[in-house]
This record gives sequence, C-alpha cells and structure tokens, in this order.
Amino acid sequence: MSTDQRSKDWYNQRAEEYTKHVRNPDDSIYHSLYEKPAMYKLLPNLKDKTVISLGCGSGEDCKYLKSQGAKRVVGIDSSEKLIEIAKNSYPQCDFYVMDMEKMDFDNLSFDFAYSSLAIHYIEDWHQVFQEVFRILKPGGYFLFSCNHPVYSALDVVEDDGDIKIRQLSRKNTKSTDAVEIIGDYMSHKPIIMPDGSDMAVTTWHKSIGEIAEEVADTDFLISNIVEPKPLSKMKDISPTNYETLIKIPNFIIFRLLKPQPPISQNS
Repeated sequence: MSTDQRSKDWYNQRAEEYTKHVRNPDDSIYHSLYEKPAMYKLLPNLKDKTVISLGCGSGEDCKYLKSQGAKRVVGIDSSEKLIEIAKNSYPQCDFYVMDMEKMDFDNLSFDFAYSSLAIHYIEDWHQVFQEVFRILKPGGYFLFSCNHPVYSALDVVEDDGDIKIRQLSRKNTKSTDAVEIIGDYMSHKPIIMPDGSDMAVTTWHKSIGEIAEEVADTDFLISNIVEPKPLSKMKDISPTNYETLIKIPNFIIFRLLKPQPPISQNS
C-alpha cells in the first residue's frame, strides 16, 4: 500500500512550512542534531557515484549528497509541492514526482540509495525493497531511517494539556494473576498524527523483527542497524529532548547491501 492520500495532502498543503522547518537547524533539532549526523556517518564514498534519495522532500539531503562528490543525484517524492520547491532550490540535482514502490528507472541505474524518515509512511515495504534492489548496482547500499518501533509502541495514558504520559508497560497483580498491558510493540498498526485530524499523516508501526523479515524476503543483506543518540549540542538547546533521546530512541537506521553475484566456477 502506497503513502495514503491524507499524508500526501498534508505535505502538499504544508510544503513551505515544512521546508522552512527542515532548513532551520535550530528548529529541526531531531534532524540536525540526531538523525542526520548518524545517517551521514554511514554514507559510503560517493565520489563520481549515481545516487537516489527516496522521499526527498524539499531536497536538502540531495544537496548534501551532491556535495559529497556524487556525479548525479536524483530525488523522488510523492508531494508535488515539495518537488517543485526542490527543483527551484537545487538545480544541480534532478527531482521527480514518483512513488518509491514503482520507480521509472532502469535496472542497475544507481550506485547508492538513500531515504530519510520516509519509508514508514508505507504499510508494506516489500515492494520498496524489491524496487530499490532492482535499480541498485551490485555492491550498492540502501541506507534508510524510520520511526523506532519502541517509540511508536508507546501508548498515551494521560494527557491533560500540561502533562502527557506515554508508556509501554506490563502490570501484574499477583493475588488475582491479572495482567494489564499498556502499549503494543508486536502488532503491525497505523500511527495517525495528530489523532482525529482530517489532515493527519499516517505512519506504520512494525517491530524490528517484521522489518528484518521484509528485508529477508529480498536478497538484501543487513549491513548495519544503528539506534542513534543525539549530539551533545542538543543538551544546550533542548535538555528535555536530549534526556529523552539518550534513553528512549525515536528513530532507527538500517543499511542494506545488495551483494555481488557469486563468481561462476565454470572455466
């Protein structure tokens, strides 16, 4: 299932607001001081490589990937408005309105694939992995980040407008052998934010095991799994977010490898 229409509408209607947010490192600290440093640390050598960014948004990552020496950088996104902004902002890169589940590129077109906090808008990742595997050259990596399932497993148990409590917990009453479970890590489920809004976005919660299963259904190999920690600078800007992220992860990063084909033993 592709990104639902409500999520596309959200990004189209808020494209300029979203762009302003991600381009201000002091405002988008979950990007600038948390997810991006960890993602960029896992980049391979991009010198003279052909690179694609899936769910590229307004194009900031494409600009960075190009600055790392890539010969060509392509960005795709399902939001027409964000792609329009990206085209106008970064003419050194190529941008297309396109779904990552069905990409209009030839087999073996790219050396490296990248996706930042986009794949979790799709319910079933099998087709994404198959498409990325198809367009990648052997030896190429697919680096992507998504919501961490520990965070999306939490349930809100109190929200009075001032205090908000989220939990993943198990309460056992020994005298009656009763068990109360709060939160759900194991179930595949949609996460709608903000809850109840007509203009909400939908992301999908899935366990690490489910993600690994979907990877295993292709021929990708998992090269790295990284649970990032915030840079220490966040402590000065937002100590509450810093203290949260060093104990409860918000994002998780996977780096997948498309292996080289086996060498034929025939002479």
